[in-house]
Amino acid sequence: MIADFVSRVIVIDDKKEEVEQLLKLLEKQDIDTSFFTPKDLDKTNRRKIIKNRQLFFIDLSLDDSRSAVENIAQIRRHLKSLTGKMSGHYGIVIWSKHYDESSTTETESFVITLQEKLQEDKNNSEYPTPLFIIGLKKTDYIEQSNYNSLWKDIENELKKNIPASFFLEWVNSIETAKNETISNVYSLLPNYKKQSNDMVFLLTKLALNYIGIKENQVGNYPLHIDAFKSFDEILYAELLNCQKTKNEKIIDINKQFSDNNKLTEVYTNLNKAMFIDENNINQKIVIPGNVYQVLNVKNPFKSDRSDDTENAINAKSIVIEITPPCDSSDSKKRIRARLIGGFFVDANISGISKQIDKLTHGRKDCFYYYLYPVMIPNFSKPQVLILDFRTFGAEEDQNLRSSRKYKILFRAKPKLFADILQKFSSHASRLGLSVINA
Repeated sequence: MIADFVSRVIVIDDKKEEVEQLLKLLEKQDIDTSFFTPKDLDKTNRRKIIKNRQLFFIDLSLDDSRSAVENIAQIRRHLKSLTGKMSGHYGIVIWSKHYDESSTTETESFVITLQEKLQEDKNNSEYPTPLFIIGLKKTDYIEQSNYNSLWKDIENELKKNIPASFFLEWVNSIETAKNETISNVYSLLPNYKKQSNDMVFLLTKLALNYIGIKENQVGNYPLHIDAFKSFDEILYAELLNCQKTKNEKIIDINKQFSDNNKLTEVYTNLNKAMFIDENNINQKIVIPGNVYQVLNVKNPFKSDRSDDTENAINAKSIVIEITPPCDSSDSKKRIRARLIGGFFVDANISGISKQIDKLTHGRKDCFYYYLYPVMIPNFSKPQVLILDFRTFGAEEDQNLRSSRKYKILFRAKPKLFADILQKFSSHASRLGLSVINA
């Protein structure tokens, strides 16, 4: 697992002779490796490493004349100089040269202190903090004069760090799925000489299919973005085949979050990541899933629940375009945009259930109320999304394109859009029976 994750390594040690065998092992396994002494790094004047390194090997005592606190400060300084905000994720192996009972405690204490200090840096966003920090016994490898058990030893330590194990396995599965996806698509192309032309043709078709519009409707729409998104779906389908983990420990229903005050922020941003697309939007292009804030006073899609002055909900009126994608690209099936009205309101985290009951007035069958709490672009607080299925109608595209009447907020990602469409369809198709009950 860890060996598949690592392609580039940095080794920082004040005595190169003690890690010669490690450097040889990494070279033998075709892992790009850079070695630095602390003095080397000081001379480079905060040298920046451009390409991501997945693993750092760092001596617990970079300078024997300095205290543990001073060595930790030195490690932090080197990490800041060797990495940047976009340098990716990595792990750290801290070497302990001496390993008796006392030094074991010393190593563990050193690692814990280093983790705490790096957490402080995380809050300041100075550089990406490591995925994991583990301590290993350097003496064992020196005495054996080889590092053959290195990867196994690292993996044994990582078994104690469940999140790190999960993300390593996840990253490896993405890498495998990526390679499979590219190979499978390229294998479909019949002629190498015409490969570039054929690939552009396929990407265009995939993008058109993803957004659900015809070629003559593209105009200035950034269709190239949807080419990436359509390929993401192929990757995701392949990814499901690659994830065959046996690590059951990543799930534990008895675990509690360490800071409940931060939990809402975590939930709102996870929901945003899963359901809100704020990058793939264009005010001039009306497509299914677009969500607009209503700016004009005369709003035929305004829910009567969005104007509850008694509860002072301070609602932001919105509409969502819900034309089925198969109809959206067909001018004979689509005359105007089909909209459902609704609103956003600041989420009352401590009483969210009661808040939704009030917002839906006890008639939840007429409303969509499932997305909460969620961060919405340009809104400062977590929101609850309420759609009122009773406020359904049509609107001219030219009005939706007008930034004076509507402001595009985001596009619902496929799963959210499909869920809204399905629940609205269920609501609209209720027939009922005039049953005479005794």
